[in-house]
Amino acid sequence: MSQLSQLAVSQQPLNGVARAGSEEADPVLAAAEIYRALAPCEPTCVVFYCCTRYPLALLSRELTRYFDDITVIGCTTAGEITPLGYRKNSICAFGLSQHLFSVESVLIENLTTFTSDDSDSLVSRMLDNLRKKAVTPSPIEKHCFALSLLDGLSVKEELVINALSTSLHEIPLVGGSAGDDQHFVDTQVYYNGEFYSDAAVIMLINTACRFEVFSQHHLAPQQEKLVVTQVSPDARVVQEFNAEPAALEYCRINNLKLEDLNSRTFALHPLAVQIGEQLYIRSIQRVNDDLSLTFFCAIDSGVVLTKMTSPGLLSHTSMIFNCLEESVGEIQLLIGFDCIHRRAEIDQFELESDMSGLYREHNVIGFSTYGEQINGLHLNHTFTGVAIGYPNDPFYPTFSGA
Repeated sequence: MSQLSQLAVSQQPLNGVARAGSEEADPVLAAAEIYRALAPCEPTCVVFYCCTRYPLALLSRELTRYFDDITVIGCTTAGEITPLGYRKNSICAFGLSQHLFSVESVLIENLTTFTSDDSDSLVSRMLDNLRKKAVTPSPIEKHCFALSLLDGLSVKEELVINALSTSLHEIPLVGGSAGDDQHFVDTQVYYNGEFYSDAAVIMLINTACRFEVFSQHHLAPQQEKLVVTQVSPDARVVQEFNAEPAALEYCRINNLKLEDLNSRTFALHPLAVQIGEQLYIRSIQRVNDDLSLTFFCAIDSGVVLTKMTSPGLLSHTSMIFNCLEESVGEIQLLIGFDCIHRRAEIDQFELESDMSGLYREHNVIGFSTYGEQINGLHLNHTFTGVAIGYPNDPFYPTFSGA
């Protein structure tokens, strides 16, 4: 039995949550270990993230066998953040206790056809249902956040989350785009017994616990700029920067050769667009045969991209945790959405052990994504998520002052 498997079996739930992970290759054994770790917290829902090596139909069958009477959502990944930190070829999960959480979830299929009217109707229905079982007094909205998992190859994240964020009003939305271990062929989300592509899962979570939704990147701007002069926005493909082949211009400002371009070099040489006072990363997914570049996020003609550099990922991530603890106190669960390009930088500079230590210390469960979402934004190269503390509200006196 692996170290992670032993942890999954032996882990005791914290106040209202439980975390789990397994590196068992057999989905029958992996699902059993996840169940043994999560069942003691009496979960109202389970959220899992898994690598694509698992036979997904068999994994689905086993999860349904163990959790057939509660809500289960999840997705495929490009790497997992388990109770031990960064892992690959594994499954991780968390459970939210029915005593401190209530949830309402929905599957959205055929993302291309999703409209703002659909979003308004969906959110209104979810809130109506959630009010009937809320663990907090009315109005419940200030004690809610929304969790989103989307097909990471759908190219529809912006459409869906913009509509949902508008419909949710003041309720924050946070989530990630599913991965497929960087094969870029098939990413899937899971909803109550089935895996789906071209789909999204939305969960509305009401909680008596303190929480903080966040999104941060650690990158700093340089002088060099690229202007998008030819683009296919629906496909997120840029043909030209500065009226020159996109790949060649990207190589020029980064002192790279064309043969150097791969997922790792894109991670280590990021670009950003400025919106207002903020810089938002626009990560490159791949170089194409015609020297165009495919991006993970929306990109349009006339956009000016700035070359970025990394002044230090580890120290910045530590700062994020310090800020979150000032906001929510001790973190009993941090649901993390971590861009695959952060993972590439971690691997390049041999930071996995130190970063895993930080994630263990702050109870992170998450995965390496093909994009991160916060409110109406679809982002790249960020660490995004929600930190959940302990209850201290007057309506929950058992945990007052925790």
